[in-house]
Amino acid sequence: MHYFSEKPTTKSDIKIVEDILRGKKLKFKTDSGVFSYGKVDKGTKILVENVVVNKDDDILDLGCGYGVIGITLADEVKSVTMADINRRAIKLAKENVKLNNLESYDIRVVHSDLYENVKDRKYDKIITNPPIRAGKEVLHRIIEEGKELLKDGGEIWVVIQTKQGAKSLAKFMEDVFGNVETVTIKGGYRVLKSKKL
Repeated sequence: MHYFSEKPTTKSDIKIVEDILRGKKLKFKTDSGVFSYGKVDKGTKILVENVVVNKDDDILDLGCGYGVIGITLADEVKSVTMADINRRAIKLAKENVKLNNLESYDIRVVHSDLYENVKDRKYDKIITNPPIRAGKEVLHRIIEEGKELLKDGGEIWVVIQTKQGAKSLAKFMEDVFGNVETVTIKGGYRVLKSKKL
């Protein structure tokens, strides 16, 4: 059973993790059958520490898991949409919004297979730590379909392990968007960004 399955069948085993991200002390309820159970994923951490957002941004945290990216950025942007196919992850993300006292912010958590249920609006930033194990086709859909949902001047930000095909992903992003920037290379990961011109 993969964390990108819709309904994980592994027995629930809740763990609370605490971490400091962008200078904020945050708490996350995690569970088995969800990506990066028991600790904040290193790639996610590198991505969220390096992403650049603005106060008036509408952001989409795609494949949000239990909500690390969206929750970390909620107080820095206009609105956050968090989307995941994994129903257990969605439930946790909703609980983690409450756990971090963010109910007053514009945050929605949506059960969605990739972009399926979040096409009702356009975004300034799509931020994702994609499920590499789901395969190249999924990765390419994230980039291609993401472009359609970005506002003009909007950006897609992706973190990927260098050894898991970061260079070929960068080339694909360049092909789709006409530009790609390697924002940082750290700890075996690369943060890549393309802009919709």
